[in-house]
Amino acid sequence: MNYNGLGHIERCLHSLLTQTRPPDEVVVVDNASSDGSPRLAAQRFPGIRLLESGENVGYARGCNLGIRATRSELVAVLNNDLVLDPAWLSSLLRQVRDPWSLWASRILFADSPERIDSAGDGMAVIGAAYKIGHGRDSAGYLESREVFGPCGAAALYRRRMLEELGGFDEDFFLVYEDADLNMRARLRGHRCLYVPDAVVHHRVNLSIGRLSHNYVYYGHRNSEYLFWKNMPISLLVRYLPERALFNLLCLAYFGIRGRGGSFLRAKIDALLGIGATLRKRRSVQSSRTISTRELRRSLDRNWFKNRLKPVARS
Repeated sequence: MNYNGLGHIERCLHSLLTQTRPPDEVVVVDNASSDGSPRLAAQRFPGIRLLESGENVGYARGCNLGIRATRSELVAVLNNDLVLDPAWLSSLLRQVRDPWSLWASRILFADSPERIDSAGDGMAVIGAAYKIGHGRDSAGYLESREVFGPCGAAALYRRRMLEELGGFDEDFFLVYEDADLNMRARLRGHRCLYVPDAVVHHRVNLSIGRLSHNYVYYGHRNSEYLFWKNMPISLLVRYLPERALFNLLCLAYFGIRGRGGSFLRAKIDALLGIGATLRKRRSVQSSRTISTRELRRSLDRNWFKNRLKPVARS
């Protein structure tokens, strides 16, 4: 996925196309970039397929366009601000077996490669997603294990799972679209494996910007979409008071940093869209295959520790 990636898309594509196990096909979806990066990509890497959306359709729809343009049994989704270690793809493919349908990479900060950006994603009981290990020493995340889902910056999925779920929810536009997919996959019984040998270096938040309006607005509008759409009713009722407290803490946090208006706009728009969200909820809950107890075991109770300081999803 590319949006105004002139400063980094060349490094990303070079690292992808020089993998020890090259990808079968590479599709670059460009979201109406204005910096010449799609032209550069096409000229520098003539073997790729370039899809130009003509307008900024958002990360979720852009990913769906790219997925539909491919034919392989497995589909990887990548941000444009990544550099992949040469064995990234082969490391993931070695782990392609049941019971896994999703695979998470070990994502490191490009400017501090000893620190983790994401060792897979977790989900709190209040419906707030977080990056496992974010900011911590990478040496503590060298063991493969099951996680709630992958960070969408560098993830591998089974195509049949994506088709079963209908892909990413395009109403999310950007931010939390990966968390929503993880939640819906988990509700259908799909499971995710964290693969520490699949190493990626990430220049975090280059497109969306740290504490920008879009960062705050989409993250906190979409977290409401996720909670009300996907959480089984008994868990929704049980953790609604804690979610309200979480929202109050976030309002204070963003208010101090001059983004209180963006946060409130997000919540107002989430409320205005509640009808569509509840219609989707009926479909999600009617197709759920795991028990509430099983889902609860996969959720993190300590949301205060992991999500008091919000983090952009990808």
